[in-house]
Amino acid sequence: MSFLPEKHANYFRLCSKSMPEKAQSEDANKLALIYFTLHGLSLLGKLESTVDRESAIEDVYDYLIQDPDSQIQAFRSSQTFKLSSKNKEYDLPNLSATFFALACLLALDEDYSTRLDREKIMRFVSRCQVQNGNDVGSFRPVLGADHEAWGESDLRLCYIAAGIRKMLGYDKLSAHERANDIDVKKLEEFILNKVSFNGGLSSSSHTESHSGLTFCGLASLRLLGIDLSTHSDWVELTKDWLVHRQVDYPSVFYKGTAYEYYDHIDIGGFNGRENKFADTCYSWWVVGSLKLLDPRGVDLIDAEALLNYLLDKTQHKLIGGFGKNTEAFPDPFHSFLAICSISLLKHSLPHLSIGGADVLQPVDEELVITQRSRKFLDRIWRQ
Repeated sequence: MSFLPEKHANYFRLCSKSMPEKAQSEDANKLALIYFTLHGLSLLGKLESTVDRESAIEDVYDYLIQDPDSQIQAFRSSQTFKLSSKNKEYDLPNLSATFFALACLLALDEDYSTRLDREKIMRFVSRCQVQNGNDVGSFRPVLGADHEAWGESDLRLCYIAAGIRKMLGYDKLSAHERANDIDVKKLEEFILNKVSFNGGLSSSSHTESHSGLTFCGLASLRLLGIDLSTHSDWVELTKDWLVHRQVDYPSVFYKGTAYEYYDHIDIGGFNGRENKFADTCYSWWVVGSLKLLDPRGVDLIDAEALLNYLLDKTQHKLIGGFGKNTEAFPDPFHSFLAICSISLLKHSLPHLSIGGADVLQPVDEELVITQRSRKFLDRIWRQ
């Protein structure tokens, strides 16, 4: 089965105009949906011919919140919360929205250094960092009206904070210039404390490893400039655990049994934890993690089996896009991550023959944006 670039481009074009009904319920994550759409089109080489760049840039800036006392800058998660200037109870600066807004602007080749104040944004990010309790070093997603951080904290927020720091070029500044930096050491310690006995990373110490959280932890460390090769005590374990997330259940082992997690249609796909069904998004969390750990890490999986799962089982042949699994309707999230996975395979394993994939642009495994956008980012903050 071939990759269907025009179908996928048309799917993302539709998403850029009007989201699918299921996605419309995700209004609080609107900037994330825009990010999937813009970078999906960019990976397909269709962004410039689809999106009105100037209009799209202004749409993203419209999510910007300027704190009344001018101490912070950040982005709101939805325009639904953009209420009157007197009512700020719900219109709160949001960590993930800020990450996605910056990533969207990068896709649009917007030099946001001329319109955003990175010191104020980093002051916001640093205020979201947990300073006491069991989650010291991690981050909470929003600041309340009293400027106190609240909400759940885990490795996803760590990745988002590290990504914002990278997209603001804060790591390029000298130590004395980083007046509003996060506590990098505490963040590193929080992440390393989540490495489980099997090498995977988990939501809290001594709990079940999860491939999505593993990606977030590994990518965070890379974004902080930490050399993962110095952690040889667990990196090889992590590779082994990740490789074993690929579903490969020989039917002869399960014939006549009632093993509830066996489904032959999942073979080649990846799951997020032991004894779970395959899911399209885990193809990225796993192959992306392997690439973060080792430039040749993708060699360790059965790439052809994965391609068969994605292209033959979860790719929608009629309208484009990818679904969560073989029974699900396409959505922007799974569509984008499937295309990221196929791009990574194409550019990491040149011997693979993937029909229709020649148009795919390379993906940056750290920020999950196109490499073209990553190079543009480097130019913004070039000293």
